[in-house]
Amino acid sequence: MGYICAVAASFAGLFAFVTASPFLYLDYFGLSPGVYPLVFGVNVVVIALSNRVNIHLLRKRTPQQNLRLGLLVQLIAALGLVAVTALNIASLVIVVPLIMLFTGMIGLITPNAISSLLDHFGHISATATALLGGIQFTCGALAGVMVGLFEVEHLWPMVLTMLGAALLGNIGVRKLTRAPAVNEQQG
Repeated sequence: MGYICAVAASFAGLFAFVTASPFLYLDYFGLSPGVYPLVFGVNVVVIALSNRVNIHLLRKRTPQQNLRLGLLVQLIAALGLVAVTALNIASLVIVVPLIMLFTGMIGLITPNAISSLLDHFGHISATATALLGGIQFTCGALAGVMVGLFEVEHLWPMVLTMLGAALLGNIGVRKLTRAPAVNEQQG
């Protein structure tokens, strides 16, 4: 369940951003409608790049280690977003890289969580991945609804939802899965 929690929470954080991004970029930061898709699209590029980094890291690290790394970086990015919002220093040049860091970690979290999940449930892999996908999208939808329900024209609904998601993912993996051995290497 910890691996499903990691993917679902990470996806919830992504959907919190996706839901808030038009307000965030167009209204709050005043980007033009022509620039918005470019800034938004960079997140997709970062996710793809983090997939490549994951492949490189898997040469010396286990999927569980990379999963925990991705979740930790996501938590740090979410804490950074909360800090800059609380200190009232949120600017485009600070917020965009933090969001890119948060969303980019999906490239480390999702493949490693799925791999780890299937290590345990390979005999029912179709059922396990279907359950993961259903929970993942449900949590993403719920996070989007949460951000939208606040109806507060500020960064707080998004950053607090992203922080909550990052906390849940980290706690879920650490409480519901076995910790990888320090010297555990992938063969």
